[in-house]
Amino acid sequence: MSVNIKADLIANIIGGQCSNKKIEVNNFSSLSSANKHSISFYNDPKFKNDLIKTKASIVIINKKDAYLRDGEMILVDDPYLAFAKISSLFNSDTHEASIDDSAIISNDVILKKNVYIGSHSSIGKNSKIFDNVFIGSNTSIGKEVMIGSNTIIHSNVTIESKVKIGSNCEILSGARIGTSGFGFAKEKDGKWLKIPQVGSVRIGNYVDIGANTTVDRGAIEDTVISDGVKIDNQVQIGHNCIIGENTIIAGCSGIAGSTIIGKNCMIGGAAMIKGHIKIADNTIISGGTGIGKDVNVPGKRFTNVFPYNLEHKDW
Repeated sequence: MSVNIKADLIANIIGGQCSNKKIEVNNFSSLSSANKHSISFYNDPKFKNDLIKTKASIVIINKKDAYLRDGEMILVDDPYLAFAKISSLFNSDTHEASIDDSAIISNDVILKKNVYIGSHSSIGKNSKIFDNVFIGSNTSIGKEVMIGSNTIIHSNVTIESKVKIGSNCEILSGARIGTSGFGFAKEKDGKWLKIPQVGSVRIGNYVDIGANTTVDRGAIEDTVISDGVKIDNQVQIGHNCIIGENTIIAGCSGIAGSTIIGKNCMIGGAAMIKGHIKIADNTIISGGTGIGKDVNVPGKRFTNVFPYNLEHKDW
C-alpha cells in the first residue's frame, strides 16, 4: 500500500527549497516513467527532454538548472545525493518477526526482538542475533556469529563461524563471509601444505557487501571491513586484509591477502591489488588498474593496465 508524503517533509530531509509545500507524492520514479503522484530528480543534461515531458508532480533539481523546469520543484545542491537520502521513504519492504518451521537453530542461540529467519536457514551454537535482523532463506550461519541490529542478510549467504557483523549492514545473495583464506607453504618436494586459517572476519556498521562476493577469514588475526565500507558484486577480499572506513570497491576487483587499504578510497571495477601492501587514505584506483606496491601519499589517483602504480596523469 502506497503512502502519501508531503513535499515539505522531503525538502526538510534533503535540505532543499520547495516551491509548493502542500504537494503530496507516493512514489519515486524516473522522469520518463513518473505519474502525477511521483517525485523524480534531474541531474544530467542527457535527460533534458525527459525533464520537459515528465508527468512528475515535483522534481528535485539543482539550483543552476531550475530554469529548465516548468512546474513544481525542490532546489538542492546535489540532486543525486538527495535521491539517495529519500528513496527509502517509498520502499515498502518490511518484515515481521517470524522463524520458518524449516529453519534449524541451535538451542543456545540468542535471538533479540523482531528477527526474521527464512526457510531452510541454519544458525550454529552460541550465535547472537540482535533486533530487527532479517535472514533470508537457505542461509548458513556458523557457530559464535554475531549480527548487529537492523542488518539484512539475503538468501543463500554463507557466514562462517566467529564472524562479527555490525548494525545496519546488508549482505546480498550468494556472498561468502569467513571462508578459508588462501594460505599454503611449499615443501621441499614441491608439494603445497595448507596453513590453517584460524582467524575470522569483523565487519563494522553500515557496510554493504554485494552478491557473490567473498571475504576470506584471517590466518591468525581477523580480516577487517570497517564502518561504512561498500563492496560491489563478485569482489574477492583476501585473508587478513583491512579495509578502511567509507572505502568503496566496485565489482570484480581482487584484493590479495594482508593488504591494508585506507579510509575513503575508491576502487574501480576489476582493479587488481597485490598482497602485503598499504594504500593511503583517499586513494582513487581506476577500473582495471593494477597496484603492485605501497601507495604512501594520500589523495592520488592511479590508472594503468601495465606497468603498475602509474599515476593517472602520467598514464
